[in-house]
Amino acid sequence: MKLRNILIGFIILVLIIVGVLFVSKKVKTVKTPVSPVPPSIEQQVESKFNGLTIPMDSARIELKDVSGGRGMGIATRSEILADLPGLNVGQKYQGYLENSSGKTVLLGTLKAEKGGWILNFDSTKYPEYNKVIVTQGTKHILEGSF
Repeated sequence: MKLRNILIGFIILVLIIVGVLFVSKKVKTVKTPVSPVPPSIEQQVESKFNGLTIPMDSARIELKDVSGGRGMGIATRSEILADLPGLNVGQKYQGYLENSSGKTVLLGTLKAEKGGWILNFDSTKYPEYNKVIVTQGTKHILEGSF
C-alpha cells in the first residue's frame, strides 16, 4: 500500500511537470518591436547645423517641403534655417514673408553656412506677415506659418 501511494504521487508529479511544460510552450510572450521615434524637423535641422540650438523662448515653426523634395527647415521671427540641397552656380534660395491677403515681402537670399542654409532678417517691420516661404526661382520649396 505504501509503495502504491508513492507510485501514484510520482505519476501525479510527472503529469504536473508535463502539463506545466506544455502550457509554457503554448503561451509564448509576444515581443512587440519598438520602433524608434524619428527625430523632429527641429532636431534634424539642429544636427545639420553642427550643434546650433534654437532658444526655447523663440517663436518657431517647421518649414515643410512643398516641392516634392526632401528639404526641411525651421524659422523663427528673425531667421530661417534650412536643410536643402546644394545649388548650381547662379541659382539661389530666397526667403519671403506672406500676409493673409497673399502679399509677399522679400527677406533676402539664404546663404550656405554651418552645414545648411541660413537667412537672418528683422520681422518686426512686418508684424502681420505670418507665413514663411523659401523659393528657388519662382518655385516654392519650403513653407510654414506662425
